Amino acid sequence: MARIRQSDDARAKKRDDILDSAMAVFEKHGGLEALSFRRLATEMDLSYSAPYRYFANKDELVNALRARAFRWLEQAMREAIAGIDDPKARLEAVAAAYIRSGIERPDRYALMFFKLNDTDAAHNSIELKSARIDALDVCRQAIADGQAAGQLPDRIDALTAAHLFWIGAHGLVSLQVAGQFVMGRDLPLLVPTLIRSLRAGLEHFDGTPATRRPAMTEEKAHVPARPAARRR
Repeated sequence: MARIRQSDDARAKKRDDILDSAMAVFEKHGGLEALSFRRLATEMDLSYSAPYRYFANKDELVNALRARAFRWLEQAMREAIAGIDDPKARLEAVAAAYIRSGIERPDRYALMFFKLNDTDAAHNSIELKSARIDALDVCRQAIADGQAAGQLPDRIDALTAAHLFWIGAHGLVSLQVAGQFVMGRDLPLLVPTLIRSLRAGLEHFDGTPATRRPAMTEEKAHVPARPAARRR
């Protein structure tokens, strides 16, 4: 008897269910090493071949799982800025939500950035690329909106600024997860300080290449300014 063809909605729902189960196995039972199609089928009471109808192999499943992790981070940041109108406050909320999410779910965060599988599937996954871009775009849009409203400086373009915020927040999360804050500083101090420093960087950014800036000699640095000449 021929198998009844699933509707697109039913297929998408089953795929989401498999990803939900895969994320639970990943986070609770030993990471990627514990994740297999056989285990997923057992967890979900499916036939052993069922997951293969939605994912060609484990690499494809892992990349879909990574895309889901980026979507989770995107949603956390969007929820953090909902109802906030002040551009500076929105930017701070985005950064704080990013840092908080990464620290609260370190295994999921690690899946996004550290547990990489360097395969053609990873490089060619449109689902993963889109999820990455959309997550970063929350920060980019917050900066762009602030610049358009005249509340944030536009000396640096919004996409570059978003990358700088990403670098700073990612570094803090990575060091915290690795247990590297051992010299008398902790998150309650570092998170607001980092956010203020990143925002201040936008306000004082000088885009002039260093080679084109006028050099200040030692003699000029110590010469006092001449008083303005009196008008006769």
